[in-house]
Amino acid sequence: MQGGACQVTQDRQLIEAAQRLLRAPDEQRLAFIAEDRWIGYSAAKNALSEMELLFEEPSLTRPSNLLLTADTHNGKTTLVKRFAGLHPLVDDPDAARAVRPVIRFDAPATPNEDRFYNRLLRELNAVFKITDKPDKKFFQIKDLLLKVGMRVLILDEINNSLAGTGTQRQQLLNAIKELGNELQRPIILTGNFDALAVLRDDKQIQNRFPPLVLPKWQLDDEFLQLLASFEATLPLRKRSDLASEQLAPLLLVMTGGVIGELSKLLRRAARQAILSQKERITRKALLELPWIPPDQRDQAASAAEAGLQHRLNYGALLADLKYGETEEDEEDGPGQDGGQAV
Repeated sequence: MQGGACQVTQDRQLIEAAQRLLRAPDEQRLAFIAEDRWIGYSAAKNALSEMELLFEEPSLTRPSNLLLTADTHNGKTTLVKRFAGLHPLVDDPDAARAVRPVIRFDAPATPNEDRFYNRLLRELNAVFKITDKPDKKFFQIKDLLLKVGMRVLILDEINNSLAGTGTQRQQLLNAIKELGNELQRPIILTGNFDALAVLRDDKQIQNRFPPLVLPKWQLDDEFLQLLASFEATLPLRKRSDLASEQLAPLLLVMTGGVIGELSKLLRRAARQAILSQKERITRKALLELPWIPPDQRDQAASAAEAGLQHRLNYGALLADLKYGETEEDEEDGPGQDGGQAV
């Protein structure tokens, strides 16, 4: 977790950076809440360990690779950015180029070999001609990656590149495979489950890129620990107790068990807690936010197109977790678990 060690405040633990801001002006606290912040958890730590093994691997004729797979907004990009940050660029004034041990770039929006090369060349700040033949770009990329000491190449959101014809996809996948073979260094792909399904159609690619899945969160001890870790980063002056029986199930159903959605929801709720001067996140405050769970957004959009309201029945969603109705928040009065129109 970024921000330093935890300190106990009002029977809770805060990271040092959040602790220091408790008496700061609201503007500073709001700015802090809006920042990206790394929060470690076991699946993330395991994935980082797997990527570290690839980093430490010697150059091999057939290097190990990885496909990091998860639902949209469930931590793939955050993880690979974290990994890249652990192996930053090293600027050597005596060398012709800076050392870049980990290079991460976004997959092009179409399965086009030439666009793939163009994007990677731009990431390397290379001088090249768009009209150059793909073979020339390939060998320019190989030369540059060797010169910068690249040990792991990360192609983020490969699912963006897998639309189009089977022939186009195959050309792109062949280019990725050939690049790994020539460099003799590992390549990490990230993608959603659609990407996993497409890559399974190519047995060679499937064998070379074994999937590592980041599952959705469940209502278990690890999710409660995640909520406690999130709360430790929030410079609120009162305890919210996000891991409580009143809040944890609600947070799970509101976010669909997706960590990116959870982070976004808690930022909004923490911001509202400061602006309202309540200084804590309550069940009532969560239900009053203009928020639709990710697995209900298509239904809400269809209802809106038809001029209808989409009613959220959190009581039913919570019942599916076998928790039934949650207890009322004494300070806030009657709750709204029966439903919410959006």
